[in-house]
Amino acid sequence: MTFPLSFAALIGGSALIAAGCHICVKWYIYWKRNYRGEILIGGPYSKVRHPFYSGFLILAVGVAVTMPAVETLALALISVAGVVFSIPREEGLLLQRFGGEYRDYMQRVPWRMIPGVY
Repeated sequence: MTFPLSFAALIGGSALIAAGCHICVKWYIYWKRNYRGEILIGGPYSKVRHPFYSGFLILAVGVAVTMPAVETLALALISVAGVVFSIPREEGLLLQRFGGEYRDYMQRVPWRMIPGVY
C-alpha cells in the first residue's frame, strides 16, 4: 500500500520542484534584465510582490514531499518561517526607500507570495 503513496509523493513533489525551479529561473531572468535600482512592477512582480520567495518555497516543499526526511521537512519549515518573518521587514525597508511609490504598488498587487491567498 505504500508504493502508490510513495509514487504519488514522487510525482507530486517532482512537479513542485519543477514549478519552483521554473519560477526562480524566470524571476532571475526578469530581474537580471530589468533591475536598475527602482521598483520592479512588471513580469512576475505584477502577480505577487515576492516571486522569488514563492518559487523557493514551492521548491522546498517539493523536496520535502519527494524525499520526506527530518532534514527536508526541517528545511521546508525553516524556509517558510524565515520568509514569513522576512517579508514584513523587507517591505518596511522598501516603504522607507520608495515611500508612496511602493505603497501604490502594494495596493495594485495585494498578494505577497500566493495570488488570492497571501
